[in-house]
Amino acid sequence: MFRFLIPNILSAGVPTRLARILPKRRALNLAILFLSAAKVALSEDMEIVVSASRIEEDVRSSSSYVRVIPPEVMARADDVLDALKILPDIAMKSNAPGKSFISLGGFGENGFARTLVLIDGRPINRADMASVDWQSIPLDRILRIEVVKGPLSSQYGDQAVAGAINIITREPEGFEAWIRANLSTSLTNREALGIVWGGDVFSVEGDFYHVDLNPTRERSDMNTTSANLKLGAHFQRLDLGLKGFFSKSFYQLPGGLSESEYRTNPDRANKEEDQVSQIIWMSGFDLKTNIGPLMLAFPVSWRHLSAKTNVISDTWNSFTDSALDDVRGSIQGSIEIYPNGRVTLIPIGGIDVNWSESTARVYKEEKRRNRISKESARRFDFALWLRLKAMLGERWVADTGMRLAAYKISGAGKEVRYLPFVYDFGGAWMPTENWAARLRYGRIFRYPMLDEQVAYYSNPPSIITDLKPEFGHHITGSLEYARGMYRADMAVYFIAMSDEIAFNSAYGRNANIGETRHMGAVLSFLRTGSVLGLSVSYALDFAGNSGKRVPLVPLHSIYGRVSLVPIKSLELSTDARFTSKYYKGGDFDNKRGAVRGRLSWDARIGWRPIDGLSIYAKVANLLDDRMPTEVYWNSYSNSESWYPVEGREFSFGALWRYR
Repeated sequence: MFRFLIPNILSAGVPTRLARILPKRRALNLAILFLSAAKVALSEDMEIVVSASRIEEDVRSSSSYVRVIPPEVMARADDVLDALKILPDIAMKSNAPGKSFISLGGFGENGFARTLVLIDGRPINRADMASVDWQSIPLDRILRIEVVKGPLSSQYGDQAVAGAINIITREPEGFEAWIRANLSTSLTNREALGIVWGGDVFSVEGDFYHVDLNPTRERSDMNTTSANLKLGAHFQRLDLGLKGFFSKSFYQLPGGLSESEYRTNPDRANKEEDQVSQIIWMSGFDLKTNIGPLMLAFPVSWRHLSAKTNVISDTWNSFTDSALDDVRGSIQGSIEIYPNGRVTLIPIGGIDVNWSESTARVYKEEKRRNRISKESARRFDFALWLRLKAMLGERWVADTGMRLAAYKISGAGKEVRYLPFVYDFGGAWMPTENWAARLRYGRIFRYPMLDEQVAYYSNPPSIITDLKPEFGHHITGSLEYARGMYRADMAVYFIAMSDEIAFNSAYGRNANIGETRHMGAVLSFLRTGSVLGLSVSYALDFAGNSGKRVPLVPLHSIYGRVSLVPIKSLELSTDARFTSKYYKGGDFDNKRGAVRGRLSWDARIGWRPIDGLSIYAKVANLLDDRMPTEVYWNSYSNSESWYPVEGREFSFGALWRYR
């Protein structure tokens, strides 16, 4: 589903395990044939990515706008969200330590449902209205993070409206062990340990991760413990993989504040007993093989999430046990065709099958003895997808794709069906080794999430049969320049959505709000060096509906970082991220006034006294700017909910790694 194995192109920096699936002599012959036909100049600096077309390809030969967050960023980050913040067009919102959301493309409410998140090509977005559990994703085995801005519905289907974020983990090679720990002044702490062994035939990887967040705001604690196990077997024509994952989380919900309460004391909690406990089980199986030049992959995954939620107020209480089950399977095949000496054709295709079920049990009291109701909603979709990539000499690349899906959602004794068809096409031009230009257009779509379409928490439960899927058009173009230690790029995008879904608080239900327009640009500059490093990026995101701005979408975002290495073992760095003002969630008429922008400024000192050991000290939110990234207005009650972010925090940590 997620990886095409390039035949033995080892000079591209691909791990040698990628070549084991073919006999050595045939792999060498195919590699020579590929190089002579495509005339691609490979080097040690070539970046291999997989997210844009579901096969491995050089990032320069991709027709999509792809940015790669390298492992050195993960090495200095606290979590995955901390690594993603270097891209200002990734919007980040939070209303509690365990409730963080990201999105691309200038989407506001539920924007996370329009950006697909994957780990090694496996989608981890949930089928219900809940975001990815970012704190349960360990950093230490991440090789890189690929961020694709552009239409990806024909490649991946649901939720890939604005783009995708693919977290790529390392392949086991040799023996490795590591221990990571840090502690902050608020007693927030993170610990991780793991061990990896990768041989010629068998490999094993295991790790343990624990995070305990203790923000200064009352009743905002969050605790997550996770464990991961991977087994692999690599034979001459066959690769097998088995994965298992477990996570247990607990987080408190402090609730939103009124504006006056926020101004008086942002550390106050309005909810004294609201909390969530959650358990996640995941497993996956991969099989990759080849039949002559045909490469085949058969990934299957299963996920079970169970949660207990307590919400207590003066007027009503809710004690809910919920469960979400996902099963995903795919068949993917690809082959390289060489019609002449200057053209390489790569047809790719497959079948995706997804099934999800969400169940909610509501009780009268916290001990859960008297059940009020039990309802469930199910989703099934089956999709056929095809792609064709053409490499035309050494300067031109073109590709196109389509996806035909059948979708059904059922609940409350009813069901709705959809039959979406989407497509895309694009190309890349590389006039010199330094310049690259890309353009891509795609038809995009998103199904309603389970609890958007089925109100199974209401009494009686109901299914909103007139809620339509979101459809739209997405075009993205980019221009990139790279030479030596310098890199600059620019990208523009335009998304025209019809029937975008948002919550209508006046009617207490989700509804299609009509046509919206999303447009913007990204500008970035990077200088890398052994002593001085500099990066600065700017993002413009404008989203409009009926002449009004879409709520929760800042117009401007800026990120900058400066690093200095006075001696080889010491690095001093500082970075800042600014987001401009935005309109409050639910304020579709823009009458409630805007929430001012915020500036987050961090500083860090890293020291490597010996090989394999890194020690650091860091201060986050140096200016102690508590301005919320989320503020909601409820038109029915005419009340607002402000969710302040965490204040200034000092932390210290160390990472020891043995290879």
